[in-house]
Amino acid sequence: LDLFQSTKYCSAYRLGDKNDEERTGLKVFDALDDEEIISPNGVGSVNCLVSVFNPATLGGALQITGEGSRFAPDFVGPTLAAVWERVGSVDKGSSVFVSFESYFVDPVYRPNPKDFFPDERLYQFTISKKN
Repeated sequence: LDLFQSTKYCSAYRLGDKNDEERTGLKVFDALDDEEIISPNGVGSVNCLVSVFNPATLGGALQITGEGSRFAPDFVGPTLAAVWERVGSVDKGSSVFVSFESYFVDPVYRPNPKDFFPDERLYQFTISKKN
């Protein structure tokens, strides 16, 4: 994420929920999350939120999504998913699967849907153990 910000792909990012100061930034994952993933007793999963502010592809992604296409330019979601799958599979001794959904977020509520001006792409990742 630092690389995306330093290359001006986005203006800023946030790991975790903005309303949960205990689990943001580098503290977004803790020992309980590790236990959930590596637990031999079941299929554990961990959720994580990532916000990317003013991404370079936001306008194009909005336009293409609005036209009903299945493709939208996105570099952050697939990159983070690939990194977490690789790191989770090597460091934890078991393989993980990462899926995600992305949403466009406008910081201001406007009753008219035509007045939608998002500046954030919110990703909801789910990291789960592969069976």
